[in-house]
Amino acid sequence: MMRNTIMEQNDLLLALQLEFAELEAEDFEQSAEISHRIIDESLRWQTYQNALGLIGFENWLKQRKPELQINKNQCSIFQSQTITKINAVCNLKVNDFIVCLINKNDFTDEFVEVTKAALDFPEFVAHFYVLIEVLEEQEQVIINGFLRYDELNKYRGSVNLQKSKIGDYQLPISLFKSKPSQLLLYLNFLAPSAIPIPSLVPAIPVISTKEIIGQASQSIVNLSRWLHGAFDTGWQATEAILPPSNRTEFAFRFREGHSQETDKTESSLAIVKRGKLLNLGIEKADESVVLIVGFKAVEEPDKFQVSVEICSTKNQTYLPQDLQLMVLDETGTQVMQAQARNTNNNI
Repeated sequence: MMRNTIMEQNDLLLALQLEFAELEAEDFEQSAEISHRIIDESLRWQTYQNALGLIGFENWLKQRKPELQINKNQCSIFQSQTITKINAVCNLKVNDFIVCLINKNDFTDEFVEVTKAALDFPEFVAHFYVLIEVLEEQEQVIINGFLRYDELNKYRGSVNLQKSKIGDYQLPISLFKSKPSQLLLYLNFLAPSAIPIPSLVPAIPVISTKEIIGQASQSIVNLSRWLHGAFDTGWQATEAILPPSNRTEFAFRFREGHSQETDKTESSLAIVKRGKLLNLGIEKADESVVLIVGFKAVEEPDKFQVSVEICSTKNQTYLPQDLQLMVLDETGTQVMQAQARNTNNNI
């Protein structure tokens, strides 16, 4: 009965001249495996759906234009340490084009929600934004339309884009071309230079400081991007990098100093925490610590609370003795300092 229903669905899609791709049993298994790599369980279903969409789109390309070169190694769903909250598949490479897949299952809405990072951050911007629909029960992925970046940019210059409650952009669905076959022509014959996209500017290095223990190289990190789920390489969820004994302590300290009134509204404010493993080893190659940064939006506009901490790793009981943590302002002036003693597992 289910197979007959799927066949009827296929006939309907063909009659409507919709572009679609079939999903096989192994595609569902692979998508489930990808989603289970995500530590945050609340993001697993989103990742599972995006993985199905990616596989379905790849199947469609191989079926329609097998000569196209597909590279998904840098896709956002495989880079959990870099991006975890973007509801799209960024950085899919087809020939020399960058493609972003947007999964939308409700076409009764006249707008398409596109995560801010996929439009504003150069590392996630794409030549083409492709609108897909995952039909899990029918074992299909429909390719509904696409939008070129230059056309999107022209539209943005003429209007103020609407935003959703969580800050994502809302694009009129009418902007997307409804003939995916045109996308195949672009991918096959157009040069990427015909659709200029912003280039990624490398982070400006900050002069590193030689400490008693060793030397840790540093680079500028734009914390405001964290609120949109965009993380620099190496920054991981605290659950993945902190020893269990330190997780509860850090969560408690991050809440210290809040007023009762602030605590009442905390659930409506964004809180982001990330950790990065720093190798201090010049003399000791395996000497490393965890840098934890907590970033929290507060009720005042353009105000944020930031917490910085150094913790011992899973293989260490205490921090290296005399390790120093210094916080500098934008002029390089020291505004805060802490030093580890021989029995500290964090500072």
